[in-house]
Amino acid sequence: MASFPEAVVLFGASGFVGRNTTEALRGKVGRTIGVNASGRPVPGCDLTVSVDALSTIPALPKDTAIVNVAAFRYYASQFARQQAQLLSANLMLTDTVYRFALERGISEIRAASSAAVYPADWAVQDDAVPLDLNAWPHAGEAAYAWSKRWGEIAAQLWHLRGGINTISLRLTNPYGAFDTLDENEAHVATAFVIRALSDVPEFEVRGDPEAERDFVHAADIAAAFVESLKLRGVQAAANCAVGQTTQVIELARAAMRAAGKERPIKTNPPPPGANAGVKIRRATALRLREIMPDLPAFRSLDDGMRLTMEWYSAALR
Repeated sequence: MASFPEAVVLFGASGFVGRNTTEALRGKVGRTIGVNASGRPVPGCDLTVSVDALSTIPALPKDTAIVNVAAFRYYASQFARQQAQLLSANLMLTDTVYRFALERGISEIRAASSAAVYPADWAVQDDAVPLDLNAWPHAGEAAYAWSKRWGEIAAQLWHLRGGINTISLRLTNPYGAFDTLDENEAHVATAFVIRALSDVPEFEVRGDPEAERDFVHAADIAAAFVESLKLRGVQAAANCAVGQTTQVIELARAAMRAAGKERPIKTNPPPPGANAGVKIRRATALRLREIMPDLPAFRSLDDGMRLTMEWYSAALR
């Protein structure tokens, strides 16, 4: 019978996906040890240490797993300027996680990768097709994408050389509780929730309103990480996606429905010829279900936005 590990070491415990994962782990594992940059306690973790103090973690049970959702925390307005920091910090984090696993004899790792790893010209981000590392990701996020590609390469390296089994989940566009409260720096769906709660007379949609993305609620991402902990000996990379896209303008309407505040939408599309990025990003969602057949269905956008709205309504108060 599938069972959860006795203990989980959660890298990135105080971050957006980390906080959701901590909540999802409650009552399922005997001990959760959080790792973050500061060492400040994280609700739901039995112990929290800084990433520089891993040696202070006491002896762990033989059946211990690592969940790595740590990453350099970038903000939307600075993403383009922070590519070098993203690359170096994420490479270092990956190295730190696998070193710790090798030192402690931990053979099960779950890691947050990204749909950014896919070549820019793929019409569908298909996790059944091996990545062609000679085909580059989108130029505007290349350093970030390569940091996530390296995470998957390292997973394969230490599977072959160290007997470590890693399940890498390629996240599409997460939204939900525990993101930043700053509208200008949040992920797009979260920013729309904050905007929908405000009293602005028009709802502004910046960028291409017809751009399409696969939006997945952070609690569903956390549920996938937790469900994966029942597995042993699986080496895989899979999209953590709903499997359908939503136009950005429809996302705005969903945010207003959740807030109960309908208002006119003001669009601000990029000028003709501007580098607006990839217009449509579609991702397959079958492989995740093949690996974890008991994983519950991901919630609809309206349900996810409603839950996100409830959390942000309370947090902003």
